[in-house]
Amino acid sequence: MSSHSSSSAATSGKDPPHNNKMPATEPISIWSLPDDLLLDCLARVSRLHYHILSSVSKRFRSIIASPELYQARARLNRTEKRIYFYLSYRIDPATDWYTLRRRNIAKGPNVGYYAETVPSPKWLHPARSSTLVAVGSDIYKIGGADHFTCKLSKRNCCYGFSVLDCRNHTWRQAPSMCMERDASATATLFKGKIYVAGGCDKKYVGCPNWVEAFDPKTQTWGSVTNPRVFEQRGEFISNENFVAKSLLLEGKLYMFGNDSAAVVYNPEKNRWSALGKDMYSMFQAVRECHCVIDDVLFFWESGAFKWYDFKARLCKEVRGVKGLPDLCSSDPKFFKVAMVDLGGKMVFMWNTRTYWECNIWCAEITLERRHGDEMWGKVEWFDSVLSTDVSCSSFYVVSASV
Repeated sequence: MSSHSSSSAATSGKDPPHNNKMPATEPISIWSLPDDLLLDCLARVSRLHYHILSSVSKRFRSIIASPELYQARARLNRTEKRIYFYLSYRIDPATDWYTLRRRNIAKGPNVGYYAETVPSPKWLHPARSSTLVAVGSDIYKIGGADHFTCKLSKRNCCYGFSVLDCRNHTWRQAPSMCMERDASATATLFKGKIYVAGGCDKKYVGCPNWVEAFDPKTQTWGSVTNPRVFEQRGEFISNENFVAKSLLLEGKLYMFGNDSAAVVYNPEKNRWSALGKDMYSMFQAVRECHCVIDDVLFFWESGAFKWYDFKARLCKEVRGVKGLPDLCSSDPKFFKVAMVDLGGKMVFMWNTRTYWECNIWCAEITLERRHGDEMWGKVEWFDSVLSTDVSCSSFYVVSASV
């Protein structure tokens, strides 16, 4: 009987009848995922959402705080640029550290940022007058004066080298430099090493350690040939206000000194070569507030955004940047500006002062090259991100990948 029924069903092309129903399957929940899969999912989410996701559960909070999450973000190429800056004050040797966090992104993509405090223990790192350089998710704070030295002896230089881990906002010490340096030192990441130059007394300009190179992987310092960009006719200049500038552009490390002295470095031969007079415009650009974005040098001069056309060896104005307040009317004695790369966009920061407070402003500018030899910019937004004490005298800005 059953054999005949089955045969008839097979012949007719219909499935045989089933008396037993398939059991209902439970819907898959994110809570049922193992930690490694959940970590992989969170690594693909923008870091802008992490402060919200951390409040969902202890499990989320634990994964978001783990170093494995940021290793996964780097492996998946999901890192994002984030702005960090510190403020210095005339009447206090301490500094305040901040990062910029986006406002409620549910309201739209161009809603701006606000400043969020970053812990900065006074005893662990230099307090003021320091140079910053980012290596991945680490920000290296170079030289300056430690809190107590600055407060007691008023000296703004030291051998100190400390690191802010932007993944969890913790500080650690790194091996000290061979030379004491202050905020006038210049630092550039080149071929995996941090090249630090200047920022020391003029009597050390000819010393072998005037330039040092730090390897973050081995945590060691190495010597670099002195480029002697402050030497004229065999005599060192006597001007105490000399400041060196360094720059990474088109895969090469450049160093600039005084009187248009400029050199380019060959790491294989540990040798500096002088640049021609046709690079004078580039020398002028790095003397202003500047940054490199997508291998193009941008700078701010006399109230205008400009860029350096490497092929033409000329400085040109960035077109189309409209909507910002008139910054030329600010008192140059107190007015400060800074610019930095934010994933292909420019972040431009400046300060304004009243009798009772100092305001830090920020603008985000998108950039576009047109017709090969034109650069255009558009202000996406600008706003005040922080109000602080009127004694604020300077700030330093850097972007890190997290």
